[in-house]
Amino acid sequence: MGDQFALTPIAGRQHERAVLWGQLEAALGGRLRVALLAGEPGIGKTRLLDDLADRAGAAGMLVLRGGASDAAGMPPYLPLLEAIGQYVRSASDELLRTHAGALAPVLATIIPEIALRLGTLPASYPLPAEQARLRLFEAVGALLATLASAAGLAIVLDDLHWADQATLDLLGYIARRQPAARLLIVGAYREGEITEPAAFGRTIADLTRLHALATVAVGRLDAPDLDTLLSAYLGGPAEPDVGARLLAHSEGNPFFAEELLRSWMEAGALARSGASWRLDQSLAGPLPGSIVLAVRQRVARLTPACADLLRTAALIGRGFAPELLAEVAGQDIEHVEDLLVTATQAQLIRAAGAGLLSFSHDKIRECLYDEVPPQRRRRLHGLIGQALVARPEPAGAPQLAALAFHFTRSGDHESGIAYSRRAAEQALRAHAPDSAIAHLRTALALLGANDNRRGELLLALGEAASAADQGPAAIEALAEARAWFVQRGDRPGAGRAAYRQGQAYWRIEALGQALAAFEAALVLLEGQPSPELVLTLIDLASLQAMSLHQHEPGMAYSQRALALAHSLEDDRLIASASRAAGNIDVRNGNLAAGITLLEQALALADQADDPVEAAECCAQLSHACYWAGETARAFALAERQLAYAHRTHDAYQLRHMYSLLARGASLQGRWEDAERWIAAAQREVEQLASPEPRAFLQMTRGDLAYERGDYPAALADYAVAIEAFRVLGPGALVWYLGQYGLAQLAANAYDTARRIAGELAALVEPLPALAMSSAGPLATLALIALDLGDQEQIAALTPRLRPFQGQFHDYLIDRVLGQLLTAQRDWVAAEGLLESAAASARRNSLAPELARTLEAQAALALARGHGSAARSLLADARAVYESLAHPRAMLLRAQPAGQGSRARGPARAYPAGLSPREVEVLRLVVAGSSNREIAAALTLSEKTVANHLASIFAKIGADNRAAAAAFAVRHQLA
Repeated sequence: MGDQFALTPIAGRQHERAVLWGQLEAALGGRLRVALLAGEPGIGKTRLLDDLADRAGAAGMLVLRGGASDAAGMPPYLPLLEAIGQYVRSASDELLRTHAGALAPVLATIIPEIALRLGTLPASYPLPAEQARLRLFEAVGALLATLASAAGLAIVLDDLHWADQATLDLLGYIARRQPAARLLIVGAYREGEITEPAAFGRTIADLTRLHALATVAVGRLDAPDLDTLLSAYLGGPAEPDVGARLLAHSEGNPFFAEELLRSWMEAGALARSGASWRLDQSLAGPLPGSIVLAVRQRVARLTPACADLLRTAALIGRGFAPELLAEVAGQDIEHVEDLLVTATQAQLIRAAGAGLLSFSHDKIRECLYDEVPPQRRRRLHGLIGQALVARPEPAGAPQLAALAFHFTRSGDHESGIAYSRRAAEQALRAHAPDSAIAHLRTALALLGANDNRRGELLLALGEAASAADQGPAAIEALAEARAWFVQRGDRPGAGRAAYRQGQAYWRIEALGQALAAFEAALVLLEGQPSPELVLTLIDLASLQAMSLHQHEPGMAYSQRALALAHSLEDDRLIASASRAAGNIDVRNGNLAAGITLLEQALALADQADDPVEAAECCAQLSHACYWAGETARAFALAERQLAYAHRTHDAYQLRHMYSLLARGASLQGRWEDAERWIAAAQREVEQLASPEPRAFLQMTRGDLAYERGDYPAALADYAVAIEAFRVLGPGALVWYLGQYGLAQLAANAYDTARRIAGELAALVEPLPALAMSSAGPLATLALIALDLGDQEQIAALTPRLRPFQGQFHDYLIDRVLGQLLTAQRDWVAAEGLLESAAASARRNSLAPELARTLEAQAALALARGHGSAARSLLADARAVYESLAHPRAMLLRAQPAGQGSRARGPARAYPAGLSPREVEVLRLVVAGSSNREIAAALTLSEKTVANHLASIFAKIGADNRAAAAAFAVRHQLA
């Protein structure tokens, strides 16, 4: 009876099981699902996991199981390592090779059994920590998706309240990247006992945002459900007082109820009375007041030898091998196995697969662990560590973490330091910096104050904290390392620590402290040429020029870095230094010199097969070509950068890539391509926490709408993006605010456009006059001034834009300058600039910009009295607009050459106080357009057109469309 408890049907839980089965069906249908069971210890979460696993297996799914542990030395990714390890051990070599594919070397960094099974694997190219971490996550996700592709995959994970941050981050990543996998991840956790609450909460939030999560609160059993449990356990009904007493003392906790029933059965207090069971109170004995006491009562019923063996097993960990237990206990294996059979029959332990045993509930292990006296615990931890060292298993993450855990608790400080350090190094190789931090802090705590290893361990701790994005902790550890090295006269060590300090400060935007740390590193490292010195000079150059806008010292540092890299004959360093110097040249307005350096850097990066450096070079060279007016080449480089970014799993690069490609397609009038890139960008930014990529994508949507002539949609998108950029600060806002002003003009919001222009002018003022960051804002200020007819601003902005002649900053600068000079009646100079702009637009397939340039040329021709040329140019512009299905084509058919308000020629005052938009409406009335046609041509609502007509009629004193048309003809408006 009692021994069959685990096989009895689940009592109650109809709702919980229905939710889980619904998630299983959704996963089988091709939607990744995550289901989490939350509840107190002993509430039945594991039983529900077992039930779900059985159902998934019956449905033909592959079922893999794992769990976390409360051991301080738990290796990173343990729950998933156990689950995937189960598959690795069961698959044939051929199948494993097929499923792991080209990503086998990456997977082997956390699952060494793969390398043991498949033999020597090719090394994967090195990546910076974050990209390498994403490459690992991508490999795990791809493997799971492959395993799920046939009949579906269910991953069952217990005790997730103990999960480390790396596991939680990986789970979130898999859910984001494999949304269509036939994969169900179901886990259980205890509320209130979460080890990593911040990471756990972030994962829950991500899964919720992805609509991939179902959370099931597993509560206590009520009286009817507890009666069902009681009847199932006993094999028949019990008298009412038995159920009442069971409910009163267990309070509906199934595990506690089971312990009470087992205790009563073993004491002979439960006996049949006819068709039912009754409880003899005199034999029931004292009732335990908690689950812990109930477990201790059950352990007390074992023989002392069996109980003592289980206490030793509890120290080994969540799972244990009988052979290891026998070695640690110093007993014969057959005797140990006999005792373990007894413990299995008492349902205290159970088989866990792969020759291991585990406790049937972690509360049992916790109770047994706590019963071991501290002195004996230290001795046993030492014995366990020694036994593990002697075993033939590979020194992978689980083995190293276990050795560090046991030796640090054994009193063997030297072994504790050594294995903690090795476990930290392994954790960093597995891209789990939080685990590395824990191991390094353990090692430092065991070190003597004057131990020669302290400086290197502090430096490693600072680097791990930086990798974990723990800025303050990194800075503190690196400062301590730097002081330690300085005190011992180790200048290179102190220089390395100062350099890392500078990087840590820079990450948190503490620019002054970053500069001071880099300068200190430079002083400490200057005595001897080294790669660290080159890197320090590169970062100093970039910080000075890019973040602090000190271009001259930045350029000086970059030239020193480049010369030193050449002296070291290190192609990778030469590429990095060339990129830094080239980027500073470009940003400072020296486009030709900068592009040459960036081209050299890209060639070196390709030659060295360094995709990370190549991606950075492509990014900066693409920007440089874009600003230089070589937009077609810029877009080709952007696609090349995308390939590198995918190869390196560089989320930082990908955050903008699709949006940039969409912007390029918009500028060329390739609307469908732009929409495709925007959809790809949306999928990418949904996975990011930073608001900046989402704002940039929103701006890109607005750009597409603006180029297509859908100004209301553009205005709505820009409004959302600009609010986000305001939060990010003036450094971000200055790049985008001008386009918002142009959209306001397109909507006839002239006062708003003026206010935006004033705000933008204030943002541009402190920027270096020749910097690329000034060019785009100045161009949009000029276009706004042209549309508003602000002659003072037109005159003031012309000399400020001249240094950027021949460049492209979302608009052809030559076109903008040509319009400015047209407004100032400098016909000859304007003609040359507009011809240059038209040639550039054609050369780079910038169809919308070509149409705008042709309109500007028409306005110039008309201003010079060349009506025939103006009509021809306007016809060409109209043809381009028609090829783009742009609504402006209809407007140009209805107006004489050169009078389009969006041609941005010289401003004019219209009769009767008519606004430029009202004149556009009036011209379409003269052309015989209906309100609906006018609305389509001007991208307005019919209600807005009606409002414009009412205003026009009131201003000119007309009462119908015919009178309004006559007014327009009289005043040469049509």
